[in-house]
Amino acid sequence: MSSKKNSNGGKANSREALRLGPSVCTQFTGAGRSAIAVIGVAGPAARPAVMRCFTAASPREVKPNEIRYGDWHGPMRGVDDGSGVESVASESIVVIMRAEDQWEVHCHGGTAAIDRILADLNEVGITSVKNEDWPHPWFAASVGPVTPSLLVREATAVLTQCQTVRTAAVAMDQVRGALHDWASQWLNVADRSAILRAADEKAGDDRTPIGIDDLHREVRAILAYAAIGVRLTAPFRVVLSGRPNVGKSSLINAILGYDRSIATAIAGTTRDVLHAETVIDGLPIRLTDTAGIHDSGESIEREGISRALREASTADLVLAIQTPDTPAIADPASPTPRIDVLNKSDLLTTKSSANDVIQTIATTGEGIDVLLSAIADRLIGAFPPAKSPVPLNERQVRCLEKLLDTTEPLRLTATLKELLDGPA
Repeated sequence: MSSKKNSNGGKANSREALRLGPSVCTQFTGAGRSAIAVIGVAGPAARPAVMRCFTAASPREVKPNEIRYGDWHGPMRGVDDGSGVESVASESIVVIMRAEDQWEVHCHGGTAAIDRILADLNEVGITSVKNEDWPHPWFAASVGPVTPSLLVREATAVLTQCQTVRTAAVAMDQVRGALHDWASQWLNVADRSAILRAADEKAGDDRTPIGIDDLHREVRAILAYAAIGVRLTAPFRVVLSGRPNVGKSSLINAILGYDRSIATAIAGTTRDVLHAETVIDGLPIRLTDTAGIHDSGESIEREGISRALREASTADLVLAIQTPDTPAIADPASPTPRIDVLNKSDLLTTKSSANDVIQTIATTGEGIDVLLSAIADRLIGAFPPAKSPVPLNERQVRCLEKLLDTTEPLRLTATLKELLDGPA
């Protein structure tokens, strides 16, 4: 009886501590335009703030987890339209009260609607925070308020910024606990091993009762996907580089499927750096068209060439474009990964025997599919299988690397706890 009473009291104290915290709001859903956006509002001022800005279609009392439709009008600053009656610009939304101090606002997914609602909440005293800084428990449908681990909070923050379905799927696996569950299982093993190790030391036995080789093998497998995991929210930068009139602009248009760059038979048409966003095999890609690289005495053209060289030096991948009569630019000292592309391959007088050069005809689309596959393979190799644990930031990568440097159960336990929830 007393145990049950103490347990309930602990939950009540936890909720009370949250009510005494700051009143904050954040956008739960992803960045950019969408059909629906969800904004969280929590803290002691959440209810009065929402109810000041929102009028439900029905006057009945708002109940927990009940969907309430109505108008969001902001802090009721009316505008007299000349009739003597103040009118307020409003929009239709849905509000859900998860708890007395935790609310959700479901609105149109356009940035204007989102920004307006956040601005109204700020005006009535609610502070905007980043998604990953949300300080309150989140609600699971069956168990009520749940405080997720740092791993899951970081994964959720990444998920809201993913730009493609394929990258979002990797982040969603981590939100659902792929890396969290892996770390928790090994933490249980390390905890038990630490206890057994202490007992063995007392008895004079130096055995380490933990599958270190198995742990290290799994860690290496997880780290193999770090290159894609830490880049889920940022597009890979692919730069098209080459001499004038090798068809860089035509090639970028063929990859995109529309005319982003001006393509003419006149050498030097592109003088500045042009960017375009696309998706290749589920990867967000930022393609960059650059000026043709050559010796030039014209100041504007020289600046364009200088910018082209800078873009190529900081890219994730360079497409080095050549044609049958114009060789590629040799740059053996560059550490940037490179794919050699022979464009205008229809002008070849003899069949090329080079297996490491991709042949394309930008104007007809020939060879473009092969090039797209090569770009994806060169950038990340293969995506992790579904439900695989994947590190999503440098903190997680560092923790996993630390696991490879120790075999001592107590240190393993500390590092796994740090991976799950940050430094103690």
